[in-house]
Amino acid sequence: MKVELITVRNGEERVVEYEYKPREEGERPMALDVLLQAQATELPDLAFRYGCRNRTCGICTIDVNGRPRVGCRARVRDGDRVSAPATLPVVRDMVSRRDGVARQLRGRLPNGLRGNDLEVAAPDDYHALTACIECYACLDKCPMHARNFEDGEERRDASGAYRHGNPFSLLKLQRIRLDPVADPAEKAAALETALALGLDACRDCPGCKCGVGIDLKRKVVKPLVVAAFGDS
Repeated sequence: MKVELITVRNGEERVVEYEYKPREEGERPMALDVLLQAQATELPDLAFRYGCRNRTCGICTIDVNGRPRVGCRARVRDGDRVSAPATLPVVRDMVSRRDGVARQLRGRLPNGLRGNDLEVAAPDDYHALTACIECYACLDKCPMHARNFEDGEERRDASGAYRHGNPFSLLKLQRIRLDPVADPAEKAAALETALALGLDACRDCPGCKCGVGIDLKRKVVKPLVVAAFGDS
């Protein structure tokens, strides 16, 4: 089975046709299997991320045929193209810069970004949002995140965070609004932060996709839009 690996070195893309050798007849490997075998055989300097068994799930996300997929869960076929996530700047090969998203909520909330660690009963919607693995697949086709790259320039603030948000940052903020141990000031700050990050871009958006199946449109975006703008 041949898979095209789109590698990036010094800002230049190169297509490497790699022949994956299956471990058994008819095997359809995960994308991560292909990358691991390629690195172990023909491409020892191939750069990619994965955190399986290290409690850092989600960082193996790559694009398969131009769509974000969690590498350890996405099966590939003959002729598929594997590349770095197109929604973030590429560092090298399959590795993208994720720091602009990770920094976004620092210093914006009264008591920092914390979760319900007191084992206080929380609504089902709160628990549904804890399934997020921070794969950032939701950035794909997000009009709010796209504002960070208008005119071909990255828009970051003094801390290095992207100026405009994304479904991942909105999910974190909505969790605060649902958290029974968050006080009213924290919940109000969460909504204000969503507005500051560009929540208005979500009013006409048909919805976002989650890599692990969280209903971002109904559980995250719609409640925030209704609270901020009164849209039904």
